[in-house]
Amino acid sequence: MFAWTGGRWLTPATGTLAGVTRRTAIELARQAGQPVDEGRLTAGNLRMAAEVLATSTAGGIMPVTTVDGQPVGDGGPGPLTIELRDLYWASHSDPRYTTPVRYDEP
Repeated sequence: MFAWTGGRWLTPATGTLAGVTRRTAIELARQAGQPVDEGRLTAGNLRMAAEVLATSTAGGIMPVTTVDGQPVGDGGPGPLTIELRDLYWASHSDPRYTTPVRYDEP
């Protein structure tokens, strides 16, 4: 989970899977000039955030548009989240982030 609050993305420093997709989201955000802090992310942070996103292997970077039944921001995916989601899926065709699987090699 990530919350855009206080002019930066806030994501938990502990108690979360330090997976590849999460790490990629952090790297892409920083490359895009979006600061990221790993610290204490509370339910209150999520409720008050302008944008919230979640990461997963299958879904990549996914906007969260409601928290506790209330809209996040204007209730739609925010511009920072959309930018990160687009960067994430574009990175799948970037040779720096991919390793082709060759089934014809022994």
